[in-house]
Amino acid sequence: MIFDFFKPRGIRRFVFILFCITVLFWQKIIAFGELNSPQPIISIDALLNSLMSVNIYLSAVVKILLMLLCSYSFIIMLSVHDALPDRKYLAVVLFLAIISIFTDAQNIANVAFAFTFQSFAFYCIFRTYHSDNIKSSAFIAAFLTGISVMFYFPFIVAMISLIMGIWIFSEATSRNIISMILGFFAPFVFLFYFYHFAYHDFNSILSVIENNFKNLISISFNFSDFNNITTIFMAFVFLVSFVSIPKISRVKYAKNVHKKTDQMFYFLFLISVIMIVLISSMKLYGIILFGMSAAYLITRFSQLVKRERIAEIIVFLILIAAIAYNNYMIFV
Repeated sequence: MIFDFFKPRGIRRFVFILFCITVLFWQKIIAFGELNSPQPIISIDALLNSLMSVNIYLSAVVKILLMLLCSYSFIIMLSVHDALPDRKYLAVVLFLAIISIFTDAQNIANVAFAFTFQSFAFYCIFRTYHSDNIKSSAFIAAFLTGISVMFYFPFIVAMISLIMGIWIFSEATSRNIISMILGFFAPFVFLFYFYHFAYHDFNSILSVIENNFKNLISISFNFSDFNNITTIFMAFVFLVSFVSIPKISRVKYAKNVHKKTDQMFYFLFLISVIMIVLISSMKLYGIILFGMSAAYLITRFSQLVKRERIAEIIVFLILIAAIAYNNYMIFV
């Protein structure tokens, strides 16, 4: 029954559902979320924090719209090769639910913008399968990643995922990798030109980039996010996702591209767990990547399991846990 609820039945109906779920998952951060984090190259959260002092409702509306934009970009990415037919909306809702548990560790507006550009970057990488314009797609994907880094600097490690994506979907040749490197630095060239002509000063932007590099290396993760509840939730999502992998890998694929898409999300899931557990400076980005890959794997599992009721119970538990936790945290 829960899967039928999230089947596509018109974009307006889904936007309404997504709006309601976003409010349920992100109440605390939307209503009260002035967050402190390392200064990004381009800060939207600073604007929202200033809007909050003028009108808290206007700031909340902007945050909700940004989350809808972030969700829409994820849908576009999942639609490339129709990897999750009739279930991609469910994957988006699971993604919002999983990462909402860690909202206190995130800069919601900048992360939403960064993730939006990153989703379209993955979209470009997925499209390189049997494409005649691999170098062009690789350049655009890296260009979008460069823009995402300006909003949330830890997304710089996404370049590793893009290179792996090129290797999975097409060819990780030296030319393709060079195209990606050039694409990644291209937005920064435009940024430097802008500062040169607008402010005649490179030092200000260079100092911001330097500080971001230092924070990326030395940032201390707030381990209070991993309280007993979040630890249990994280372990449950990890266990379900991990168990899903053997089930998914045994599928007889009608299209080889679906196999490659699954392999890409295996890699993203693996690297996200490594970041969260072992690399303290990448934990925040790891959580976002974990939410994206776990949402995909659980949704994919729900398509393949023989007893659909089991999958429905798992999805229901994740959604209820996220809603209950975030509503409870409002009063903490």
